[in-house]
Amino acid sequence: MPRVGLEIVSEGPTHCFAGVGNVLVSLYWAAPTAAALRERVGWVERVIEKHGQLGLLVVVSNDASGALPGKEFRAESRAQAERYSGKILFSATVIEGKAVHDSLARTFLRGLAVVVARDVPVRFFNEPEPAIAWAADRAATYGGPTPAEIERTLRALRLRRENPPLVP
Repeated sequence: MPRVGLEIVSEGPTHCFAGVGNVLVSLYWAAPTAAALRERVGWVERVIEKHGQLGLLVVVSNDASGALPGKEFRAESRAQAERYSGKILFSATVIEGKAVHDSLARTFLRGLAVVVARDVPVRFFNEPEPAIAWAADRAATYGGPTPAEIERTLRALRLRRENPPLVP
């Protein structure tokens, strides 16, 4: 039985975000927009008020396509990092795959992380399991989810991508 519930935060043609406890799990399969980042602000603020701190787990799917995040996305990412400075526990980023372009994407995102998240522990992974363990360990002090809860959340996001909810 889960200790913390899953909350869908944002869904779009490039992504699906869900909160589980004090961790925001983001699944991307194409370059996200700045608007997608803005959609998560309400959830982030509620979690900070409840837990004091939050963590980020970002997964770029192994079948992701398109360009890297654009200038507007990077600017919004920097603005949110400044806005929530001292409130973000960690950022774990998974870029699935071992191909050359996957390595290049990890290199690009490492550079972005240095600029955006100077005071936040940041780690990069090429598969979800070690990232989930690392994230759960850091979130636990603040009442965060277990590795199994984070893994179930990521699985649920993948299923939502494959079977999007019907819009009335």
